[in-house]
Amino acid sequence: MTTLPVVLTQHPNISVDIVDLPDFKQAGVQLDLLRLDLVHPLISGNKWFKLKYAVEAVMASDCHRVLSFGGAWSNHIHALAYAGYEQGIETIGVIRGERPVRLSATLLDAERWGMTLEFVSRAQYRNKNEADFLAQLRDKYGSFHCLPEGGSGEWVVAGCREIFSLFNADQYDLICCACGTGGTLAGLIAAKPDGVELLGVSVLKGGEFLYEDIRNLLADSGVVDPDGWSLTLDCHEGGYARVSTELAVAMRHFTELSGIGLEPVYTGKAFLALQRKLKRGELPPGTRVMLIHTGGMQGLRGMQGLLSKKLP
Repeated sequence: MTTLPVVLTQHPNISVDIVDLPDFKQAGVQLDLLRLDLVHPLISGNKWFKLKYAVEAVMASDCHRVLSFGGAWSNHIHALAYAGYEQGIETIGVIRGERPVRLSATLLDAERWGMTLEFVSRAQYRNKNEADFLAQLRDKYGSFHCLPEGGSGEWVVAGCREIFSLFNADQYDLICCACGTGGTLAGLIAAKPDGVELLGVSVLKGGEFLYEDIRNLLADSGVVDPDGWSLTLDCHEGGYARVSTELAVAMRHFTELSGIGLEPVYTGKAFLALQRKLKRGELPPGTRVMLIHTGGMQGLRGMQGLLSKKLP
């Protein structure tokens, strides 16, 4: 399979799909889907944009070693490992939790692409931003560029603001995406056209901190917050990677009618948020909605069993 270059020399050409769901259609609401899941077969969705300028900066520096953080099914770790493999960058993944007897499919991929996996306890992982912890990692591995968990930072805002170049945002009243660290939404906010509302759906329980984190990302990138955005904090379904029966049913409904797969950690919850808004009458007739499919379908490999158990 021919893959796109990691350091972008050409812009991705992806589709906007009209999602013809009866409940939205009956309410007079247009729902479209931006297929970021089709950007690249291995550097999926928003991760392609999040890593774009980080990879370019690493390649332009004297140090071609990158360290970052994630869990056993991390989309960020998966994408970074392949980007490093393709570009000849040494990658180190600091993984939350003790090394299991059997690695997840995500981590097997990462090792196959040359990533060194450093497993740490959950207590140690909570110190991932502490200077002493990073100093210990530098003592072990030498100099490296440190990418925050999820790939957030100024590079992310610069990359994710380019998502708006993929479609005509002025056609929509509401644009919705899932939020983990808030980097993708910050990039969208930075390039938001006037009159378009942005909705971020926190996939984490207790996601109130995202308001401050997103505003800090904008400030660090020299962007004046234009307002016109908000967060939904009640669609986490119990926490990160947690699945409710309502979420599992909503995803099945979406896929059966559209033929497009979702995953339950991010885009599934974003769709659930829109479905709930529709049921509450918060999307009036004539509303045009864009849901951004942020990819991460590789992680579905670790969620199939849980999804099956949640379905009635």
